[in-house]
Amino acid sequence: MIRRRPLHRAVTGATAALTFIAAAGCAGDGTSGPTTTTALASTVVVDGLDHPTQIADGPLGLLLVAQLAGDENAATGEILAIDVTAGTRRVVLDSLDKPTGVLWHDGVLWVMVRRGIVRAPWTGNERTAGPVTVALDGLPFNGRSEGTLTPLDGDTFLYETTGTLLDGLAAPGSGTLWVFDPADGSSRAVATGLKNAYGHVVLGDGRILTTEIGDNVTNAPMEEVDVIDPGTTADLGWPGCPGDTTCSGVVGPLALFPASSTPTGIAVIGDDVFVSLFVTGRLLRVPLEGWATGAPPVAPVQIADGLHGPHSLLARDDGTLWISEHLTGQIISVRP
Repeated sequence: MIRRRPLHRAVTGATAALTFIAAAGCAGDGTSGPTTTTALASTVVVDGLDHPTQIADGPLGLLLVAQLAGDENAATGEILAIDVTAGTRRVVLDSLDKPTGVLWHDGVLWVMVRRGIVRAPWTGNERTAGPVTVALDGLPFNGRSEGTLTPLDGDTFLYETTGTLLDGLAAPGSGTLWVFDPADGSSRAVATGLKNAYGHVVLGDGRILTTEIGDNVTNAPMEEVDVIDPGTTADLGWPGCPGDTTCSGVVGPLALFPASSTPTGIAVIGDDVFVSLFVTGRLLRVPLEGWATGAPPVAPVQIADGLHGPHSLLARDDGTLWISEHLTGQIISVRP
């Protein structure tokens, strides 16, 4: 169990520090492990946010933060550009309908909103972004949101359409992970059978890792991290094949998590995959080295608990991991 010290704020409110106590070598959820503990230091990088969702690198060394900035359904969402070193921030887009994903590429700011993707020109030098236009609209979804945006190969990026059922089957176009090409506005499916592929990351060899949130109110399935090989259109099994079962033609998961733990964030440092569980407030490590498609799932290792709605993960070049905490309005840095 992690005990979190009260946050001591400096007069400027810019930085602070706190400590997590994490079980060393502790096995993942539902299993037992060693009881020895080590300290995992954490630093508050950004404070005073309003329900942040995805964090991402922007132009000119800026950090981009998508936040709801109010009630989930109030359509008051914002994109912030933050200079972490200088401690300054500005709102570059506002009045967004549930922004859960943000990405910047080649002078354009892309935002995943409730049922689509919008874009606005912005180089990072302007105080605010230019006029917002709609890139995709009316996407199939699960009634809430569509998840995050992830660069794929420098020119394209990943987005999802969350799963919804029609006569017991996935509705057309839903439950799918897509590659979007800004050059012509086209989308290509890379995986189906995903109820909620909320967070994604791309490995150096081109493989795509995605979280999978089961999302069911009753009979909720276990939740997953899945690996998608490039050049395929993988079937991940939803709704007919939960991750803890084996089905012909369905790609098995890299790791499994308890139902309704809600893995929203994912990042990779070295040979380790890190996953944040939004509902249970945990940070887990999944060793990737030696695992191949078709192998049994890897047991996650708990790194920390006691987090407050850990939403998005961002790996840094110095080996640290930044975590957006949706419920405290903070971005914290840890060295796992």
